[in-house]
Amino acid sequence: MAQASRAPGRLQPTDERILHLLDTEGMQVRLDIEQQLSLSGLVTARHCRSLADRGLVRNSNWCCYEITEHGRQCLRANSVLNVLRRSS
Repeated sequence: MAQASRAPGRLQPTDERILHLLDTEGMQVRLDIEQQLSLSGLVTARHCRSLADRGLVRNSNWCCYEITEHGRQCLRANSVLNVLRRSS
């Protein structure tokens, strides 16, 4: 199974997908994240918890998540890094 990234400013693909979903759709219940991204419950829970621990998402309820401003900044920075990697 993929591990959630612990390096600041670096996102694993699953982390990025979750942040992108929360950025475009707003607050989401964990079950909706699982369904929309076709992830298992364990993977979703682990990644959401890791993202919350790093301050990238806010766990506003035991199962509801929303992206923080820090999460948006990290998502944008990660997108720029991906573009730079592809062009080099």
